[in-house]
Amino acid sequence: MTDFDKLRSDEALPCHRQINGEAGGATVFCVVLADGFIVDCGSDGYAQQRSKLLAEAINLGDPSVFAFGRRQKP
Repeated sequence: MTDFDKLRSDEALPCHRQINGEAGGATVFCVVLADGFIVDCGSDGYAQQRSKLLAEAINLGDPSVFAFGRRQKP
């Protein structure tokens, strides 16, 4: 599976984003769900591990329940 295929999948993905402002910058860790919603996991020392564990927990279930825009209508 390529990175592009992973982005188009129903899998929850741990990721991070950079926020830069006048007071400095921060790295915020988060989880992106299949519908594009971002769950913020913070920027403290535990945030990266928190995002990985949250994505793992979601993927152990059925992450496709978050794919609202791609669900097939019965």
